[in-house]
Amino acid sequence: MAIELKKNGLNKKVSTGFSWKSLLFGVFYPLFRGDTKGASIHFALGLITVGISWFVIPFTYNKRYLKRLIEDGWIPSNENAEKYLKRKLKYSV
Repeated sequence: MAIELKKNGLNKKVSTGFSWKSLLFGVFYPLFRGDTKGASIHFALGLITVGISWFVIPFTYNKRYLKRLIEDGWIPSNENAEKYLKRKLKYSV
């Protein structure tokens, strides 16, 4: 499932759930998205766990990325997105 967020007239479509792209591309996927904090975490955990985290991070990456966007000021662009965020992330306006 994907939800849409908006900020300053820009819209961003964000995937939810398991991240296949994170599994396939590892630390490069957050870099392509412009998520330097996510890439740093991915890289550091990869070093600490000798690459094992590469198979664990895809289960949580999209949710953590979505939380960072919300903290950065992105808001849901429609009611379905808002309902999803309230249910999964305990989002409040």
